Order: sequence, then C-alpha cells, then structure tokens
Amino acid sequence: MAPLFQAADLTAERVADADVDLFQPLLERCEDFYQRCYGRPARPDEAKQMPEERPPELGPEHGHLVALRDASGALVGILEGVSDFPSPGEWYLGLMLLAPEVRGHRRGEAVIHAYEDWLRGQGARLLRLGVAEPNPAALRFWTRVGFSEEKWVGPMEQGLLNYRVLRMSKPLA
Repeated sequence: MAPLFQAADLTAERVADADVDLFQPLLERCEDFYQRCYGRPARPDEAKQMPEERPPELGPEHGHLVALRDASGALVGILEGVSDFPSPGEWYLGLMLLAPEVRGHRRGEAVIHAYEDWLRGQGARLLRLGVAEPNPAALRFWTRVGFSEEKWVGPMEQGLLNYRVLRMSKPLA
C-alpha cells in the first residue's frame, strides 16, 4: 500500500477497520497514556473499540485509522479520526499516540504537520481535537503546534476517571 505521507523518519499508511487489531500491542505499550487519561491500562479489546467509538451518525467511509511505522517497518504510532464531522470540511482527530520510545525529537510535530498537509489534500478546512484535563503535556503540545482553545466540555466519565475535555481547533485553509 502506498504511504499517505512521510513525517521525519516515520511513514504513515491507512489501516482498514478490519485490521484494527494490529494496534493492540502498541496501545498496551502506551500504558502511561491510558493510566493518565482512563485511570487503567488499555483493555484487551481496546483496538477493536476504536471504530465502534465513532459518532453513530457517520458511516464507515468517514473514519480513518493511520499507522505510523519507523524505518524498519515497526508500528510506532497511531492517528485515528473522522472526516466531515460535525460539518463538511471539518475533521476530528480522536487520537494521536506515539510509542514511548519514539516520543520527543519533534516527531510529534512532524507527524501533525504532515497529517495536516494530507488533510488539506482531502479537502479539510478545519481540524478539531479534544485534550484531557489530566494531560497538561498534551495541552502544551497542541498549543505549540497552533491549535486554539474553543471550550471546555464535561466533566465526563473516561474509563475510571471523571474530568473535563478541552475542545481545540486549527484552521487548515
């Protein structure tokens, strides 16, 4: 399969919903994220839940799963989002997760900038995401790469935790 984009030393490729199980080992390796945002490790079926967590009014053609692979082909990151939600041209990034061993060195910035370029090519004009209140490092990251605060939502139950989520956005046009 042809790569969607390159970002630093990582290659992005689309993953079909039917192949979502390939993400499970990475989700389990990212226990720090799950403990911070859910108060527990990744569930044994965490990857299988990803397509199920999309807004029910969106058809499967609006969901996208992206694997990030290093030069050796190892899976080291995930992007998960939906297109045209809540309106045409607006995309929502539900998850950007990098394996602990590849974090830092500005890879996250390279990934999000390359992803934004790819989204523009898909007709996206705005990208939204949510930042969990107990994840201040994520808030610093998303602010640094140009996202602006829209509003706090919640509190809501996330795994074993209750907290607010900050909705952020970035124009792409």
